[in-house]
Amino acid sequence: MIVLRILGILLCIVLILGVALTVFMLCAPMRLECKRKPPDGPVKLRVGFGPIRKVLVLGKRSRKKPESKEKKQPKKQKKKEKQAQAPRYNIQKLDYREVVSLMLTLMDDMAGAMTWERLHVTLILHTADAARTGNLLGLLSAVVGNLYPYMERAFVLQDTKIVIDADFDAEATVWEIDLSVMTRLSRFLHMTWKRRKALWKLWKSIQTTKEEREAWEREHMAPDHLKS
Repeated sequence: MIVLRILGILLCIVLILGVALTVFMLCAPMRLECKRKPPDGPVKLRVGFGPIRKVLVLGKRSRKKPESKEKKQPKKQKKKEKQAQAPRYNIQKLDYREVVSLMLTLMDDMAGAMTWERLHVTLILHTADAARTGNLLGLLSAVVGNLYPYMERAFVLQDTKIVIDADFDAEATVWEIDLSVMTRLSRFLHMTWKRRKALWKLWKSIQTTKEEREAWEREHMAPDHLKS
């Protein structure tokens, strides 16, 4: 009996700690920061829940010698060939009109749920074709011009600076980003439940069927003499 009581007390403590941790995760302010300095700096992501912080660096250059990588490539390729499987998801199956419509609906539902403490974006476009550069500049300017007033109505924008331009004499496109977003996960529970059918439909739309996976395996896993 004493052992059962001790086990019961331990289970209650674990349950209470789990509930407290869940409430903390849902109610604590969550902050996401993203920074990248030109011309080729890495993207630094900083995610925080209250006092907890985690920093991720994307695009960091490896310190390993290139020769060792070349030696390891054949082994890695063999492992990938053995472990190759048919993809279970295909983003190309998305209906982009439905995605845009759902995105705008979610932005309406998230009104006031996110505070953009800082939104600094700089993009200087350059491509080999001057006409293409001009078209991209016009397209992105139109997108930002239409999206920014919508974000201003749906969210709290405190410090914003968006610069989009083109440099026809540059060598490559240059971009810089510095943003900080604060929100709470509890604000997304009602929104997710309210749009669960649309989100589930979108999720199911990118899943590949059994016939599609079998066709992929026949195309990619068949011997070379059968492919020819």
